[in-house]
Amino acid sequence: MGLFAFYQCRATRRQYQKKDLELKQAITDIEQSKIALQALVEEQKQSQDLLEDRVQERTLELNITLQELESVNQELERKNVSDELTGLHNRRFYDQKIQAEYRRSRRNLTPLSLVIIDIDHFKSVNDTYGHLVGDQCLIWLSKHIQKSLKRSTDKAFRYGGEEFCLILPDTDLTGAIALAEKLRETIATEHFQFEQANFSVTISCGVSTYQQQNDVTPEQLFSVADKALYKAKHNGRNQTQYHQFT
Repeated sequence: MGLFAFYQCRATRRQYQKKDLELKQAITDIEQSKIALQALVEEQKQSQDLLEDRVQERTLELNITLQELESVNQELERKNVSDELTGLHNRRFYDQKIQAEYRRSRRNLTPLSLVIIDIDHFKSVNDTYGHLVGDQCLIWLSKHIQKSLKRSTDKAFRYGGEEFCLILPDTDLTGAIALAEKLRETIATEHFQFEQANFSVTISCGVSTYQQQNDVTPEQLFSVADKALYKAKHNGRNQTQYHQFT
């Protein structure tokens, strides 16, 4: 019985030691798993932070690119509708605007006036002083034209060369003539100066008004104003003439 008990006790102790080793190993494995898990969590957090930083960086870059693109589009749009020399609207925009205002005039039964402006003897300005002075003279006149417009709906255009147009919505013939005459008188009383050049400038104006007359188109509105301008030139320049539809 004593020997049996001895072996039984030793076997039990070995089993206990084995279980103790297994428990210690299990604890070690758990601790290592915790460390590995913590490392994984830290790595994921760092990856998440890095990802968020990259997303924010790319978002910022995208916003900057969109702003730059919007600025480019605005500049292209401005160039598409503006005359590069004078800053007034150009011929292309005139063709669009006159159609739109013509349709609005017909729809609302309101008058629509057109004024064509031409610098008198402008060829002699270029021949005498050169094209640089001629360009500055056009810019000078354009500023006076823009100042003469008091409403945001009134638009000024450089139609071509030394010829300009005013589209005056909701303006009858009397009002258009008054505006053209005031501009003409202002130009006639001031002197243009640039470097060594100092001379007086005059303009001639032709006016036409659409008031729902039959069979009148935007092209005819311009043609009639152009005839009135020719009359002003033929009668001695520095004056405003109008031509009415029959």
